[in-house]
Amino acid sequence: MIASHSVAILVATGLYTAVALLQLFVPRTSLSLIFGVQTDDRFTLLIARHWGLLAALVGSLLVYAAFHPEVRAPVVVVAIVEKLTLAGLAFFGSWRRTPAATRTAVVDVAIAVLLLLVLAA
Repeated sequence: MIASHSVAILVATGLYTAVALLQLFVPRTSLSLIFGVQTDDRFTLLIARHWGLLAALVGSLLVYAAFHPEVRAPVVVVAIVEKLTLAGLAFFGSWRRTPAATRTAVVDVAIAVLLLLVLAA
């Protein structure tokens, strides 16, 4: 059943993940809305921008993998690791959790489960 929806799942989760590209351009806003962090620290903003780009690249790879089954398995494994790592850091890190960060982590776990099902199909 899940195999027949693999392309749609990969495209949808890839596009959702690629939205992180916005953080490359508006890191202060992203950090504030998602993590409740207000900062002008240049290094923190550099890391936030870089993370946004990397997450967007993972999302783009998921979309690519939807149409190129030969790369699907390694791309999906990378995406699962990225999503579960972010969720683990969000849930178990020593920072003040925000509702937006919690929602992001929960959605990332749900996406990781979906991707695991796609991988198993």
